[in-house]
Amino acid sequence: MTLRHIKTFYEVCMRGGVTSAAKSLCVAQPSVSQTIAELESYYGVQLFERVGRKLVLTPEGEKLKIKAAEVVAQFEDFEAAATSAKNSPSVRMGASMTAGKIVLPRLICAVQSHISGVECTALIDSTAAIEGMVGEGALDFAIVEGRISGDIAAEEWAKDRLVAVCAPSAPFPKAADGAGLVKLPLLLRLKGSASRDLLDSRLSEGGIAAKPVVESSSNSALIAAAESGLGVAVLPYALVEGHICGGELREIALPSLNLERTWFLIYRKNKKFTAAQSEALNICRGLRPQL
Repeated sequence: MTLRHIKTFYEVCMRGGVTSAAKSLCVAQPSVSQTIAELESYYGVQLFERVGRKLVLTPEGEKLKIKAAEVVAQFEDFEAAATSAKNSPSVRMGASMTAGKIVLPRLICAVQSHISGVECTALIDSTAAIEGMVGEGALDFAIVEGRISGDIAAEEWAKDRLVAVCAPSAPFPKAADGAGLVKLPLLLRLKGSASRDLLDSRLSEGGIAAKPVVESSSNSALIAAAESGLGVAVLPYALVEGHICGGELREIALPSLNLERTWFLIYRKNKKFTAAQSEALNICRGLRPQL
């Protein structure tokens, strides 16, 4: 049994006969009669009985008419939603914290200006959280920093580096190695963030570990703390470049620590992109920044 059978039955009910239903459905009258016969045979129930020249619903047919009306209404709702989805395509993007601040606003504007009627939504979270949502299908694609794991397709998108910064007047050295850095009052992202994972990994190569005085999920809070002279923040250069150029922060050189990292454009392997999503993905590829 198919939706065609149910719609045909409902049309016969509403039109009061096979001939009128056939005209409404734009099919031949024998086709409608055959469809009703198939329904009755399949379910073993009589839907109509003929009284003179009229078709009259049986008690069983009256009950099934109500259910048929519900099915037809739901299908019409589905058709309306499908048409709306075609006319208003959606793109769901994600970004890790740094990429979310630096790149995502520009990407959203580009997608909205190039794709007519697009409904564009975005989520900013940790690399691990964003990667998980891409893998689950909750996001179409995302830009993240750090290591990628799981069943995720990843394209190298850009590179940046972490830098140590402090207030210009703070009594901290101009340069430090790993051992010297961990002796300073550090202001760091929470464990699990891409920035913190990279720093901890590089320090562990020298057998040392960071013991920050402040940990935060907010880059802005760490920048403010560094500018106040509270300590040394280790953050992406793209986030603090303006503060360094403006004189609010100064960089502490870390010549023995390689804190360069890669940003990735990620999406689920074998994902079937809609036309709008494919176009948005290509727009993203064309927005690679020079970090």
